Amino acid sequence: MSFLYDLNRLNVAVSRAQALAVVVLSPLLLDAPVRTPEQVRRVDALCRLAESATVMA
Repeated sequence: MSFLYDLNRLNVAVSRAQALAVVVLSPLLLDAPVRTPEQVRRVDALCRLAESATVMA
């Protein structure tokens, strides 16, 4: 969980993109079991990123 949901990795992936950031994820990642407040923050950040994304088919 600490690698996949790392807030710094998400920030770098999105903020350093020159023109486009492509994030591919499984919907199962948005429904992860959490046990600590820190894990809630990490999953919430990924959920917010997914909500703001444009889906390309």
